[in-house]
Amino acid sequence: MRNPLIPIAFLIATAAAPAQPAAKAGQLNFKNSLLEWHVGWPAEVSAIPALLASIRDPALRNKRELLKTAAADKADRGKQGYPFNAYDSSVEVATVGSTARLLSLTDDVSEFTGGAHPNHGTSAILWDRRLNKAVAFSSLFSSGPASVTALLHKKYCAALDTERAKRRGPDDRGAGTPADDPFNQCPKFFSEVALIPEGKAGKPLTTITIHADPYVAGPYVEGDYDVSLAVTPALVAALKPHYRASFAPPAR
Repeated sequence: MRNPLIPIAFLIATAAAPAQPAAKAGQLNFKNSLLEWHVGWPAEVSAIPALLASIRDPALRNKRELLKTAAADKADRGKQGYPFNAYDSSVEVATVGSTARLLSLTDDVSEFTGGAHPNHGTSAILWDRRLNKAVAFSSLFSSGPASVTALLHKKYCAALDTERAKRRGPDDRGAGTPADDPFNQCPKFFSEVALIPEGKAGKPLTTITIHADPYVAGPYVEGDYDVSLAVTPALVAALKPHYRASFAPPAR
């Protein structure tokens, strides 16, 4: 005989359970005569403690190191009679794709430590929700890095050269013409560029943006180079089975 009290008790317990507050975007800021420092992240990061710690904790360690370096720099410049310009550091994490299994983010870092100009760079963070850790993009594929290179590198190099030609113009402004000039070479995957899967929130990832920081694909004056390649059926087929639902070709 069914016990009619069980569902009633369940409903009472469920109703009494406190609602979990929605995660919010977060940031930390600091400023004194030596350093202006910032780190910011989206709500999706706040909702995953291990991911938040992996972003916040290194930024805090870097803050401590920058303060030490800036203090020594200021003292040394004072002895030599040179002015000191306060250091600046900013870390901004943004969500660029989110599926049931994967969370894709960009990590944009900008720093000024007394040089001729600020330096900046962008890296990718790919978080596997089930494993609760960051994973390399190449690890999603059955054949690892070889699959990624075979599927994307040739297309990337062609698209990059097209974009270089647009920026440099007919006089090849900003880069040398010899074939061995590093700014005419195609950057290497994994070690020189960031591969960033992107898509609409809650939908499969449909593009892979390949990001090159200044001095990687061209001189500083040319800025960053971003090349976006569409996900193809061949790319989806090359993924490990449990990651295939997270990717799809763009809708036509």
